[in-house]
Parts: sequence; C-alpha cells; structure tokens
Amino acid sequence: MCTQKVQIALALLACAFVVEAAVFTQPALLHPAHPGKCFDKFTRRAMLPHKEYKPKGICAAMTCDIEARQINIETCPYVEMPGCEELPTDANWSFPKCCPQFKCVDFKTGKEFVVSL
Repeated sequence: MCTQKVQIALALLACAFVVEAAVFTQPALLHPAHPGKCFDKFTRRAMLPHKEYKPKGICAAMTCDIEARQINIETCPYVEMPGCEELPTDANWSFPKCCPQFKCVDFKTGKEFVVSL
C-alpha cells in the first residue's frame, strides 16, 4: 500500500515538472593530420565517427557524424521542478552522472526524495 502511494506521488510529480532534451550540433573540422575523423576545436580532440566521447570538465557526451561533418553534443536536460531544490553536482563526474539531481518533498507525506534525470 505504501509503495503504491509513493508511485502515485511520483506520477503526479512527473506531471508537475518540465524536461527538455538538450542536444546541440556544431560543425566538425576536418584536420589533415586526422583523416576520417571529426576534429573538435574546443576540446582539440580528433573523434572517430559514431564513438561517444565524454570530455573531462564538460558535462556532455559528444559524437562525430563524419557524413554530415558535424559533432553532436548531448548535455543535461533543462528542468523546471517547482517545489524541488537542485543539489550540487561535480563537473568532474562523467555524463550523465554530472547532471543535476533534485531534492523534493512529497506534498502529501512531507517525506523527502531525490530525483535524478
């Protein structure tokens, strides 16, 4: 019975917040020293096509699309969670563990719980 109440509370909470995916693209440079790879000018890294890279100090996952000559960058989603407090994170953790977590309070029971995205 208690588990069912928690599931209902989480379902109601899920309806109360907004999550928007965060995927960006940037042009890939084609570096003569790294043929067949994308070169990212910001991280100064040559990337194999379709392999996921998680650069240190950046909370993101990057992949090379050599055919489109672009780098796809997935970052933490933008989240609005009324009544929840964002917890501190460590940018040195790899993606997606570096994304924010939220401490929330169940509006019916007053119990705290943590939401990870």
